[in-house]
Amino acid sequence: MQDQPTTIWKLRRGELDAECRVRLMPYGIEVDLLRGGAVVLTRTFETDAEALEWAERKRGARELDGWQRVELAADAA
Repeated sequence: MQDQPTTIWKLRRGELDAECRVRLMPYGIEVDLLRGGAVVLTRTFETDAEALEWAERKRGARELDGWQRVELAADAA
């Protein structure tokens, strides 16, 4: 089983976008961090709680570094 990735957050700094996508895989929850549309980091977690906690820490660190939240479209979240 592999589902389609879901964007859980998106940030922007200047002209560059960063986003976080999650998806269910047969072996757990996979989280991709993208910058400029390209995957730069992928992590796999056993539970959704672990995956979401890690993703939120990454978002928070980027916001402290000057990235601004981008509102997600209702059908993208």
